[in-house]
Amino acid sequence: MKLADLTDYLIRKYGIEIEFISNQSRSLAALIAPGASESFGLLFKEKGDEAEEAMELKLGSLARFFASRPAFSQSQFMQDPGWVRVDLTSPDLDEAFLYKTIDSAFQAGRPVNRAPRSEKVHEQENIVLLPETGEKSQLEEKEYQAEKIPARADFIQASDHNRLQEKNEIPARIKQMQEAYDYQAPAAKRREINFYHQGQLMADYEDDEAYHGTVVKTRPVYHDLTPKQLRGYFTWRTQFRKGEAGGGQEAYYYLLESELVCQIGVKNKEEGLEQLNRLFEQMAKKSNLITSWQQKHLLQNYMVYYAFPQAEIEKLFTSEIKRGENYQALLQKDTPGLEMYQGLCSLSPYQPKANPLLKKEPEKFYRALELVWQALREGPYDLLETMVGQKLTVPLTLFNEVTFYSPNPVQEAEIALPGGISYLCQGGQWQVSQYWPSQQQRRLLPAFVHEFDRLLRDALHFGRKLKEKKVPPAYLEALKKGINAFLAEQKEASRPKIDLDLSKLGQIRADASVTRDNLLTEEEKALEAEEAKKIAEKENPVQKTEEEDKEMASPQAENDYGLSPLEVSFLLDLVKGEDYQTLLKQNHLFLSVLVDGINDKLFDEIGDTVIDSNGDSAEIIEDYRPDLLEILGIEEA
Repeated sequence: MKLADLTDYLIRKYGIEIEFISNQSRSLAALIAPGASESFGLLFKEKGDEAEEAMELKLGSLARFFASRPAFSQSQFMQDPGWVRVDLTSPDLDEAFLYKTIDSAFQAGRPVNRAPRSEKVHEQENIVLLPETGEKSQLEEKEYQAEKIPARADFIQASDHNRLQEKNEIPARIKQMQEAYDYQAPAAKRREINFYHQGQLMADYEDDEAYHGTVVKTRPVYHDLTPKQLRGYFTWRTQFRKGEAGGGQEAYYYLLESELVCQIGVKNKEEGLEQLNRLFEQMAKKSNLITSWQQKHLLQNYMVYYAFPQAEIEKLFTSEIKRGENYQALLQKDTPGLEMYQGLCSLSPYQPKANPLLKKEPEKFYRALELVWQALREGPYDLLETMVGQKLTVPLTLFNEVTFYSPNPVQEAEIALPGGISYLCQGGQWQVSQYWPSQQQRRLLPAFVHEFDRLLRDALHFGRKLKEKKVPPAYLEALKKGINAFLAEQKEASRPKIDLDLSKLGQIRADASVTRDNLLTEEEKALEAEEAKKIAEKENPVQKTEEEDKEMASPQAENDYGLSPLEVSFLLDLVKGEDYQTLLKQNHLFLSVLVDGINDKLFDEIGDTVIDSNGDSAEIIEDYRPDLLEILGIEEA
């Protein structure tokens, strides 16, 4: 049994006020019957890792008997032996027996209204000593006559189901409602079932008899009120429906709230929602009637249960959706760094807004955060769930704040909202799925974000140093791994990139030749031409025929590999072991560029590099010499 459920039961059953007083170790509330000066019970809630919920009851001489029952024991807080302790968390607790025990303690704790004993009555109760035998007393000497004993005064025994009749006449509709109470309804839902059916009987009832007393119960049903109190409620409700009601007791607000949730007195769900909002506006003007969270929670349940359009429901769940999206940003894969940072700022008290990298180059900061989060996700444990939280599905009781009943309850429903929020009803049982924080979030998450800020500053030598905060070793390892990956990535990105487009080599060579010619003086050009002429005469002592000139001019036609005449000439020089430097100079060629072009063109045929070059010289790789001779059409000697 939960302490909250028991507290609610005591308020409903006995109409007592329960107020907890808390210190560092426990919360305590005294249970006092109306009009009594002493408590008949105590409620406890111990704080700490092993939270205990218990109560102690004053049972007098029967305490020893009750202390032997399962979940009952001797009192620990009260030193009086007439008190017993009940462990509310014990699985052996018999709730029905506990309710009877509480009722006994309550009845014993109620004040007894006795008339003060007058002196005359006191004298009549004195003991009269009769004289010894033979003597007559004054009483014996008096003469007595028979007298009729007066009739005993009428009385009505008070209970939860009998009401003192008012002197004024009770309206017929209210009488009809009271008589309609079904005592045979299932006990578990008796209050709710009777409230609904009685409410339907009185849905259109109006009255004009205000009640100026105070309704003790703050969460009543019709059956808890006297006829005068009922007339006062229906009078106030009539004024509210006309837009004239200003004040009102807490009990009246609760009754009307329950009616609207049960769709009593409204044409449709939209009208019920409109009246609920108007009711909450009035309640907000009175202190301690309802909190903004309670108001919003009930409206959310109302819209979910009665299946309002998705867009309207989402408007009421704006903060919950945003909260869920923040959890999704931290727990789902492939989340951009900016969204991840925004999620951290919403959940962590510590925020690295002063980080120098975030101020100067935020994109790099977000990238570092992505890599650290990736390292967390790749860890051997559920580090993220332990530090942030996880998505959980829990049972849900709708309209727990009011009295609710429906003769045709929703059996099947499913509503999915952004932010990972979903409601599911199967067989009339509701459950909700959403993200919940982990137990260590408030302690671990801000420390982790602080260490990320500190270690990133140290690694980049940015900003002032921060004081170290302790985090578990697994989290520290993930931080270092992610930051090291970020540093390596930045180092690689800082290296200069050379993109060489081989298709533009011809243009590059031509541009280089033009540039070289522009840099030579006329004297240098003349000397170069003369030297080239001498070399040509030395290499070609015999005048070639016109047919040979044509063949040399078009070596491209003799191969199927895309080799240019210059490339063929260069290969011939290499194969024969002759000087190829003159060819390079005459045509203003770079050795490395020429070799790369030939290797590239012959790669598809041979499957490897055929010419090896160090930039200053080149030579044919001997393993591929036969293949190269075959390509050039030269027979090996």
